Amino acid sequence: MTAGRRVQFIETAMKLFAEKGYHSTSIQDIVDAWGISKGAFYHHFSSKEDLMLAIIRHYFEKMMANITAISQDSSSEKERFIQQIAAHFANMHEHKDFLQMMMNEQLPKISHDIHHYLLKQYANIFSWYCDRLIEVYGTEVERYVLDVATMLNGMIRQYIFCFILQANKFHAEELARFLVRRLDAIIASFSHEESPILNKEMLKPLMEIEEKERRVLREKISAHIAHMQKKILSFSLDKKIQHELHDALDALEAELMNEESAPRKYVVKGILLYIENQHIPLLADDLASLTEVIQQYMTANRWERRKWNK
Repeated sequence: MTAGRRVQFIETAMKLFAEKGYHSTSIQDIVDAWGISKGAFYHHFSSKEDLMLAIIRHYFEKMMANITAISQDSSSEKERFIQQIAAHFANMHEHKDFLQMMMNEQLPKISHDIHHYLLKQYANIFSWYCDRLIEVYGTEVERYVLDVATMLNGMIRQYIFCFILQANKFHAEELARFLVRRLDAIIASFSHEESPILNKEMLKPLMEIEEKERRVLREKISAHIAHMQKKILSFSLDKKIQHELHDALDALEAELMNEESAPRKYVVKGILLYIENQHIPLLADDLASLTEVIQQYMTANRWERRKWNK
């Protein structure tokens, strides 16, 4: 299945779930909407739960892409932050039927994988709030940033709930500006003598979710690469090709494991394409598995991390 075709299938299923509800939508309903057989469905997704997880991943990836795409050419970091919050609300409006279905049917309870993924995204968003608050308001907010991020998160979550129920009565940018004005007042109200309520130790389990996920994916990538290098050495290939493939995988691992900067997409894609263009059938499945894990890793690192973007 091509990437474009997969997205088309996922978005069709997303609409179907939004209209009928998750529990009321059968696999037969899905394959009828897609125009494929059940066998073809199970070739791409192991279950309805697996499809739902793919839909939720697609939703969050699209949301992240929209938010991080907001231009850095704004008149100020605060203005850019306002536009990013507005994009967040606009995204909610676009998918309000699906989000309402998620709330009504308590999707986190469907499977451990969905629950874990949603918890991880909550941690990602919270970390992003902390980063952006410091970038917008400066180091003076750093002492209280966990408290301020918690308040911001609470305000946004409650307004999202209202936004979903009465979407036509809210304007995304107006609401974003209103919330940032509240943030201005909250931050101005802190005194130097006042101690924060929250500290890093209290939120450590939440804040470490993202890093744990990244570490697991890095270990998977290294294991895939080591396995492929071992297989390559066992093949009856020209020695030069063997060495080049081995070196290419070393270069790929070095690019992905570099903690000082984000992996460069063009480098990663170029190496994967080089390996694919060698047309070695016995490596095809391994390459597909490696590519999938790398995609997950690249997606997990798509947020605007300060050490990568500032």
